[in-house]
Amino acid sequence: MERSLNLARNILVETLEHMDQTIKISAKRREAYVVEQNRQTKELLLPLGSIRFNRTCYTSKRTGKSVYLLDEVIGLEGHQRMTIGAAAAILEETIESSYRKGGEHASLMDQVSKQTVKNLVHETVIEMPIREREEKKKIRHLHIEADEDHVAAQFYERKGDLTRDERGRKSNTLMPKIICVYEDIEEESGGSSKSKRYRLTGKHYFCGLYPGKENEKLWEEVREYIAATYDYEYLEKIYIAGDGAAWIKAGCEVLEKADFVLDKFHMGKYIQKSVVHLLDSAEEVKSEIYEAIHQKERGRIKQIYAKILSVTEKESKSQEVEESLKYLMNNWKGITIYAEDGGAVWGCHAEGQVSHVLSSRMSSRPMGWSRTGADQMSKLRAYRMNGGKVIELLKYQEEKQKREKRVEKKEELVKELRRAQAGRRHAERLQGTVPGLEAHSMKWMRELLSYPGAM
Repeated sequence: MERSLNLARNILVETLEHMDQTIKISAKRREAYVVEQNRQTKELLLPLGSIRFNRTCYTSKRTGKSVYLLDEVIGLEGHQRMTIGAAAAILEETIESSYRKGGEHASLMDQVSKQTVKNLVHETVIEMPIREREEKKKIRHLHIEADEDHVAAQFYERKGDLTRDERGRKSNTLMPKIICVYEDIEEESGGSSKSKRYRLTGKHYFCGLYPGKENEKLWEEVREYIAATYDYEYLEKIYIAGDGAAWIKAGCEVLEKADFVLDKFHMGKYIQKSVVHLLDSAEEVKSEIYEAIHQKERGRIKQIYAKILSVTEKESKSQEVEESLKYLMNNWKGITIYAEDGGAVWGCHAEGQVSHVLSSRMSSRPMGWSRTGADQMSKLRAYRMNGGKVIELLKYQEEKQKREKRVEKKEELVKELRRAQAGRRHAERLQGTVPGLEAHSMKWMRELLSYPGAM
């Protein structure tokens, strides 16, 4: 295996250096570029291992700028040290495990440092256009569950910048958000199973820190996805379930036809906290509370809590009961929707989604994150959970950058031509090409350098 890989790399280096010589002796090259430096070394990490080859640096007669024409032919950026195939292999592994293991999976022959992996995670642009369905789904009721994970911060932007509270304890918690859009809940365990298992259908995740005003951007991304996927006119209602946090309720302001629903987990947690000290009477009082909720009797809830407070002796427990009552009252509209709206499929899966998508990688093991690292990793996790392929993400970003650079170069050229006003001959000279730069002529080489499947 190792001998075969070494042979493949040696052949690739020979081919690249031969291409460099072909460019160097080209007559068209001499018209537009002069040699600046010979035998400049380039190191590049590929899926099959690292290679080192020599190429020539030129100076453009028109602009005076230095350029490596071989790099342009094979589609490499000047600062690029690894192909997107190697970068994809690193990211695929580190999304699932760790920076260390990601570095070990850089290629078949070599590995990179944890710092290199960290830099790659931080610098990857996690944006893909949402594809609009030709025939949009007709769903009457759409569900959203929103929650957040609690991730330990090693630092925010740089080491040593964590703040401390009044007791001297570090404020070191980052809270990446997770939104799960789904269509329905169906049983997947089968009728013969004693323990029923359910799954959410039509799931799509959105994750990231989105602090402060950026929260609106998060919900706009959700709105864009829903508009591209579902027939909005056919859609009757969107239910947003969560713990009542302001950032979750803000979704109702961005999404049309949306109502907030207090999820059962958090409602049950506060109710349980209210009655746990009542011992033998706890279950009876809890049943009364749920009955009042079902009947939408807000006044009765207050009466029940008044009785609980009358028999609560400890001041600390009284404060807990009062906080629970306040929580229920502040989220009353989100509670009563259970009783008054029959179009929803009620359940509580937010905690499970947090664990599956975020916690299993980011908070279940002792590790620390920076703001950028936590934000990027949570977005990468969501992208993978949605069925996205990292190689496709990197290819899209590469093509996007190339398009932007082509537009920029075209604009610069137009400005220069207008300034020069030297007529058509000058324009024709500027448009002369170096052999090999045509879009399709070196496709095989780009594929071999960049993509794992080309090996």
